[in-house]
Amino acid sequence: MIDQRFFNKKPFITMKRICDLLSISLPENVSGAKHITDIETIEYATNSNITFFHNTKYVEELKKTKAYACVVKKDHAHLVPNTTISLVVEEPYLAHALLLKELYSIKINKKESFISKKASISKNATIETGCYISDFVTISDGVIIKEGTFIGSNVTILDGVEIGKNSYIEPNVTIGYAVIGKSTYIKTGSRIGQQGFGFHIGKTGITDVLQIGRVIIGDYVQIGANCTIDRGSMNDTRIGSHSRLDNMIHVAHNVEIGEYCVIAAQTGIAGSTKIGNQCFFGGQVGIAGHLKIGDQVVIAAQSGIMKNTPSGSKIAGTPATNVTNWHRQTIAVKKLVEFITKMQRKGFWNKIKILLKPF
Repeated sequence: MIDQRFFNKKPFITMKRICDLLSISLPENVSGAKHITDIETIEYATNSNITFFHNTKYVEELKKTKAYACVVKKDHAHLVPNTTISLVVEEPYLAHALLLKELYSIKINKKESFISKKASISKNATIETGCYISDFVTISDGVIIKEGTFIGSNVTILDGVEIGKNSYIEPNVTIGYAVIGKSTYIKTGSRIGQQGFGFHIGKTGITDVLQIGRVIIGDYVQIGANCTIDRGSMNDTRIGSHSRLDNMIHVAHNVEIGEYCVIAAQTGIAGSTKIGNQCFFGGQVGIAGHLKIGDQVVIAAQSGIMKNTPSGSKIAGTPATNVTNWHRQTIAVKKLVEFITKMQRKGFWNKIKILLKPF
């Protein structure tokens, strides 16, 4: 349910505007002035709503939908009931994102320029025009916050940090030793630029090694809630432009992540590993340190990466291997278990164990 206490919403959007946003022609016999009041899921949409279909698991719901219009791929248009108008696009989920952005916006009560009297801001900090600085923010010496940036409550920004224009920092974020690009979105609770896991173990015990690098974050990056991104030890930790990090991801010192990467929750990347562009990692992936991951690598959830991975690879498992091999291994283990169970039921298993004992 979309609760308008938390989001701003336009009263309607016309069919013409929808078609313009999706770069498609207005269907025949459809009024461009028709008001669409909301975006809804397939099963709850009404005659004043638009919906979208991109997952074949919901075919039965689509057949029963009461939506006025449905955004759909050409291959699935025949599934849309005659009572609903089909809007055919190549990427329905992208269309959904564009329409949501048109109808809704986050409610932050943001003024053109506002600095709370409850914020603690160094006289040596630079805050450009159009910024919104919330209550209990701490901004230290030499910080530069460029125009149009929003800083949520209880954010702490340490000496020398630079944040690019039109960025959005949610509450309770800590940023240090970092240079952050424009239009970056950092979600609540994330910690950026702290000392990483670096020490020497020797005869005298454990000696911490001071890490003197930075965190460099590109433009249009999104950092999920409660992520931790360590600063570099000597070289910088880097996250490329347009990349997306889900919640609770750990990026260790000196890690480099390329552009347009998408990394799901609870992934951990050990120090000095380099990741190429356009990589997609599932949740809870673990990547060992000092590895090289190529471009366009896809890693399945809960995989453990122990060696370098060439560009274009699709891997899974722990230790990770080619997805095809991983499926074969899974099937082989399943068949082995079924075979052992069958032999046990027939009373043959003890005899087989005796035969296998020498091996």
